[in-house]
Amino acid sequence: MPARYRVSEQDYVNAMRLHAKPTPRYLWTAAAILLVAIALALWGPPLARAGAIGGMVGGIAVMLASFVTIPWMARRHYRKYKAIHDEFTVELLEDGVRFASSHADGKLVWANVLKWRQNDEFVLLYPMPRIFHIIPKSIASQGFDIAALIERLQGHVGAAR
Repeated sequence: MPARYRVSEQDYVNAMRLHAKPTPRYLWTAAAILLVAIALALWGPPLARAGAIGGMVGGIAVMLASFVTIPWMARRHYRKYKAIHDEFTVELLEDGVRFASSHADGKLVWANVLKWRQNDEFVLLYPMPRIFHIIPKSIASQGFDIAALIERLQGHVGAAR
């Protein structure tokens, strides 16, 4: 059953936070780099110690700055991205998901979904690594079957990432 929705500025910010959420692979990689940096800072030669400490301070500063910049940039992008202000229609099909708005109409087939993510508010479908469609879970109140969408994504694309 097709459902209609609009993406508010706050929805867009929350979706961008979900998009930016680190994956387990990223967290393990960051932890490994941090352990190497700590080892170098404690037991490395003087030049390596300075570099390791500088790297740790810089890495932590970038991570902390992202908590401020992600919402700020998302709000800025939302205001400039006029098409996101339109009303969207989404429909779950056997072979994919159909999206429509006043300016576009298209189908995203399962084979073209690179990955997907979800939280309590949204399902994000990625046809490319950094481009995603936002599907608010609140459209279940209109009869859209979110559980069937997630089941089909798991079957055709794999686990959420």
